[in-house]
Amino acid sequence: MDEIVRKQQWWIGNFALFMMIVGALIIWTTTEETIKNAYLSRTAIITFLLIMGLFIFYISRRKMGTVLQTHLLSLMLLVVPITSISFLPYAAVTVWASSFLFLMIALISYQRIMMWYAIFVTVATSLYVMWNTRTVTVEIDPSDHYGRIGMILIGVSIALVINHLHIRNLNRLNDLANQLHDTARRDEETGILNRQGLNELTFAHSHQHLIFVGVHLQNYYELARYFGEDIQSQVLLACIDRLKEQLPPYQAFARIEAETLLIVMAKPDEVACKEAMEELSQAISVPYEIEGHHIFVNISIVIDNGEGATSNRKRRVQQLLTALQETAQQNERLMCIDQSWREDQELRVNAARSLAQANIKTDFHLVYQLQYDVQSEQFIGLEALVRWKTNLRGADRPSVFIPIAEKSDLIIQLGEWIFEECCKTRQTLTGLVPDDFTLSVNVSPRQLTSEGFMPFIERTLLKYGLKPQQIKIEITESQSLDFESQSIHRALKRIKTLDFPVSLDDFGTGHASYHVLERLLPLRQLKIPKQFIEQIGKSEKRQSILESIFQLSQSMHVECIVEGVETGEEVQIAKEIGIHLFQGYFFAKPVPLEEIMCLLQKTNESTTR
Repeated sequence: MDEIVRKQQWWIGNFALFMMIVGALIIWTTTEETIKNAYLSRTAIITFLLIMGLFIFYISRRKMGTVLQTHLLSLMLLVVPITSISFLPYAAVTVWASSFLFLMIALISYQRIMMWYAIFVTVATSLYVMWNTRTVTVEIDPSDHYGRIGMILIGVSIALVINHLHIRNLNRLNDLANQLHDTARRDEETGILNRQGLNELTFAHSHQHLIFVGVHLQNYYELARYFGEDIQSQVLLACIDRLKEQLPPYQAFARIEAETLLIVMAKPDEVACKEAMEELSQAISVPYEIEGHHIFVNISIVIDNGEGATSNRKRRVQQLLTALQETAQQNERLMCIDQSWREDQELRVNAARSLAQANIKTDFHLVYQLQYDVQSEQFIGLEALVRWKTNLRGADRPSVFIPIAEKSDLIIQLGEWIFEECCKTRQTLTGLVPDDFTLSVNVSPRQLTSEGFMPFIERTLLKYGLKPQQIKIEITESQSLDFESQSIHRALKRIKTLDFPVSLDDFGTGHASYHVLERLLPLRQLKIPKQFIEQIGKSEKRQSILESIFQLSQSMHVECIVEGVETGEEVQIAKEIGIHLFQGYFFAKPVPLEEIMCLLQKTNESTTR
């Protein structure tokens, strides 16, 4: 409504300025015979009209109270008595001019204040003319004045009716517009705000003093598949009710995606992020009893505590959605967005831009880390690790740029370059190491889905005269492989046919199951990540996990190698469990090929003595 009134005031200002200019031009062109008997001079009338037009135009653009602005805009009606009385000897005020004025005001005025001003000024002016007319050109009968007043009253009545209908229709249109706008701002299924409604909402606190809580129903779409859309909707509504009961007073509750809810609330003095999320998660994850069904809901929660938050609300919501995606990818249920998370996210964005412009052959290089067998006391292989030469601080970490590359075709090009460089390296090592010395190459799931992956590695092996047994394919378990994909299935089948040794990297951290291991058989190696060996002497739980993984590898008749070992204590505990293969800083750091060759030469020399 305020917007409609504001635009109407603008239009009145434009109309007033236009009419004043037209009036000034009319006075300017009026003959001397007509103007000579006027009470005001031609210059005074023109000056008054132009000043009044500019004043009304200025007032219409000012930000002020609607009522005050309407009162000030009504001052333009002073033109009626001033110009009319100026030409009083000619009885210039007529019923037609008055009726036209009422009609215009009735149509353009959204508030009746201006209408009452018009009535008062025009009637008062007409009465003044009636009592003071001494015309010099036309003989006026007194009854003409009464008729003129009567016609003006009829015009007033008609104008008031028109104005009433005009305002009523505008109100109806405004109500309809508000209903449509409110409908567009709310989610049809739940009745809470949608993303558009959230973006339009005005909060009492600044963005840094607001907490955003994102709640993601991970199995939302599975609910419709197994129970039907009606049950799915009821579960969503029940979840919303539980959230409203558990949360403190909030400023907004919105559904920003089909399976994602967002709650905005004022930031308390202290926020125990993890503890608050744990309690909330437990409360809303309790099974739902709906129409005789006992329904479990998998919930992931992200809290944005506002630390370092941007003032751009849309961007902040997008950051929260990104964090919720991360929880799903990392199999986590809880996450807190703080200053460090935002800095890391900004780093990844900048790294993605830099990677898009990187030259694979000049901006990347390989280092190698040896693998050691404590039983034979020999190096039995090495792993190729890619490094990125960039000026972007922190982006050179593989944990930063590798996941970014895996989301695009860059990983395919980079993977092919790594594989060929590894084949060159393995060929260079011929004579320094035995034939069964393997060089491990990490392969991304995206490479496995590429139709050209297997033909490329077969051509490359032939090019450098290598056997498949000399190159070990490492597949990372933390990547969710779609083993039902035909392209991946064909690639794994071909890998097994060619007798490539296969290692499952980061075992125990991702999505591996018996089904996955079965697809990878004959698997050569399980690779245990650093997190299971780190400070193992202080954790009986980690020792139990390590022992369980080793027993699993024994039952499957595959090797078990531990990576990331840094202390003799870690090696000793693993040896007592039965593990004898290791990779880590305790034995050798990742170094360029030249240093690897020097080390291997010294090892061979010491062995032959």
